[in-house]
Amino acid sequence: MADFKTHLSVGAATGFGVSVITYWIDWISDVRMAVIIFFATVIGSFLPDMDSNSGLPVRIIFGLYAYLAATLTIYYLHDNGATIYLTLFLPIASFVFVQYYLHKIFSKYTKHRGIFHSIPAGLIAFFAPLVIAWSTDLLVLEKFVVALAVSSGYFCHLILDEIYSVNILMSHKKKKKTSWREFSFKKYINERFGVKKSFGTALDFGFKQKEKYPAVIAYLVLIGLIIISLPILMEIYKKIF
Repeated sequence: MADFKTHLSVGAATGFGVSVITYWIDWISDVRMAVIIFFATVIGSFLPDMDSNSGLPVRIIFGLYAYLAATLTIYYLHDNGATIYLTLFLPIASFVFVQYYLHKIFSKYTKHRGIFHSIPAGLIAFFAPLVIAWSTDLLVLEKFVVALAVSSGYFCHLILDEIYSVNILMSHKKKKKTSWREFSFKKYINERFGVKKSFGTALDFGFKQKEKYPAVIAYLVLIGLIIISLPILMEIYKKIF
């Protein structure tokens, strides 16, 4: 699979492309929104590694989640006239919970290259931000572009992992000769084109070995998000066409 620097570089390049194109075709209103779209894409390119037990990407992800949770808590408490003590305590509590305890929960109940590296997870990375963005004051197409940016970064990560699962240079190494009885077409293809064992574990439909229940949950979440998003998609369709 690709390393952190590669994911960061390609995610940034994808974010630049998405922000420039959507600004050029007037789907976003100003340069400030283009900057938001850029960072949304970069963050999306980190999301598939949420199931990693350690490493810089997962620390960045949960660090961002922690700051976001604290910020949203402050806004919610302020709008609802909470006391100063709650306004000070709850944001800190939400930050600590996400940064430390939520990370431990993910580490315990998920495994790397599991359901987060799959097509349904990538689709959730589109519909979930779309539903969340719909509660903001952004313009209709801007809400769509935010969701598009996150999912673009997400799928960029998955595609990059698949690309790095094929190493053409491996195919030029001297291989041990095998008799016709030991011949395997799949093994021959893998050796001939340098296909690693990890190939096909990122861009699949989630039903990996021993991963049946996470896949079912992911599909249920995806179906629910699609149903909720139908009115939103209709509004977006009217704006585009």
